[in-house]
Amino acid sequence: MKRILAIVVALLLPFLVLAASYADNQYQKLAEAYAVRAEKAFEEGEYDLAVEYTAKAEENAELSRQYVEMMLLRADADTQIRVALNRLVWARSIKADENFPDLYQRSFELVQQAQAAFSGERYEEAKSLALQSMDALAGLQEMDEERKRLEDERKRLEEEALAAARAKEEADRKAGIPAGTYPEYYIIHDWYKTKDCFWNIAAKPFVYNDPFKWEVLYNANKGVLENSSNPDVIQPEIKIRIPSLAGEIREGTYDPNLEYEVFKLK
Repeated sequence: MKRILAIVVALLLPFLVLAASYADNQYQKLAEAYAVRAEKAFEEGEYDLAVEYTAKAEENAELSRQYVEMMLLRADADTQIRVALNRLVWARSIKADENFPDLYQRSFELVQQAQAAFSGERYEEAKSLALQSMDALAGLQEMDEERKRLEDERKRLEEEALAAARAKEEADRKAGIPAGTYPEYYIIHDWYKTKDCFWNIAAKPFVYNDPFKWEVLYNANKGVLENSSNPDVIQPEIKIRIPSLAGEIREGTYDPNLEYEVFKLK
């Protein structure tokens, strides 16, 4: 009996010293106090009391261990949440909230859930949600670089098309292509009534009589569009300009009550 108690107390004290190097908490202090009492009771021959104190020392030592584990997990969860928040700040800096709204919103919601779990002391869940938030933005930089590449390519093609149209207009003008009188402006109507879009407007006989000339209209009217980067969306009631394509005379706003010649490139 004495030998067993001596071994228990001898093993317990080093553990408590090790625990003290990681955290100074109330459970550790109680464990150390009970260990001292157990050793004293053992030396005084009060073995039953020594057993009782040893049990309490072990109980508090275990509580101390659990407390330290919880605090380490809490610190880890807090770190991951901070990293996830910084990742969101970076995502906003490259306008991911505008260019990749679904990914950004998913990541943002996961961080909010992580913060809520952290407040509820569900640290393992909080850490997992924070990591999921960062995973939601994985590969974002590569996606943004590809988006920029495609945007640059689109702009290049638009500039080339516009330059070609201007060159053609100038060449036709110099060639003396005969021209009638056509409207210079057109007021956009409701899509559901007229199906107005750059493609359909360019196809109108008094415009260019050719839907493939839609880019000429689009490039000439970017300044009046709500979203100049999206030619598919044009708002009703705005007035767009119809540039001269072949030296033809264009003046006034289209009047459905007037008859216009059919535009033809000769």
